[in-house]
Amino acid sequence: MKVLALIGSPRKQGNCDILADQVLRGAQEAGAKIEKAHLDDLCIRPLGEVGDVVSARTDPRDDDDFPPLLERFLEADVVVFASPVYWQGVSAQTKCFIDRLSSYFRRPPYAERFDGKGYLVVCTFGRREEKTGEWVTRPMRVTAEVLRGRYLGECCVSVYEKGRVAQMPEALRRAFDLGRGAVSQMRAHRQPRRT
Repeated sequence: MKVLALIGSPRKQGNCDILADQVLRGAQEAGAKIEKAHLDDLCIRPLGEVGDVVSARTDPRDDDDFPPLLERFLEADVVVFASPVYWQGVSAQTKCFIDRLSSYFRRPPYAERFDGKGYLVVCTFGRREEKTGEWVTRPMRVTAEVLRGRYLGECCVSVYEKGRVAQMPEALRRAFDLGRGAVSQMRAHRQPRRT
């Protein structure tokens, strides 16, 4: 079992990064192999013009860092999307990655490799209202469904100052438990996936 965390925040050792590390620690304790990628370190351009027939689309911008990261994504059993709430949605780094999936998720030979993945969401936001996290979790639930996967849960935390979540033991524990629980859920419902 492999768990990949995609960090959509440009702030390394920021709150999303710290919580994602906790998710990964929980997953590792449950026996998973873990991996992490900072999207801001990569050149992933926005989606280019694609055709109307989804299963026949090609990626006109496949000369950037997206294709190698896509391969890592496809090899993972569970993907953690970690993004702050930026202007009522995920970060641009996260959005670019998700948009680029539209050139692959129904196209052979990639399509079947999307089936059955588990998805987790980590999000942080500066507002005090807990429902602020829904600006990220709602579209990510739909994303998991469209990609023919399973939405396994989220850890959303109201925190603003960089790194402050490291002093929030309850949030750290929730993130850890989320990672450990996701591995258990995937093992319980595991069906062989083609890689």
